[in-house]
Amino acid sequence: MAWEKNLYGDRIAEVYDDFYSDRFDTAGAVEFLGDKARGGRALELAIGTGRVALPLRNTGVEVAGIDISERMV
Repeated sequence: MAWEKNLYGDRIAEVYDDFYSDRFDTAGAVEFLGDKARGGRALELAIGTGRVALPLRNTGVEVAGIDISERMV
């Protein structure tokens, strides 16, 4: 079976945020990263659904990101 580069993202995109909502401290991560960025810029690799990037952007940090899965984005 050939490995497909975005198979994970294609399979989990629809439920990703719900699945990780109680497994990951998004608010804590956003606070930590916002403090580190100091209102500057951040690059998120494997940005996925933007679960961290979007609230981080709302703190005034300019966020850019990439992901291998179009469905996740």
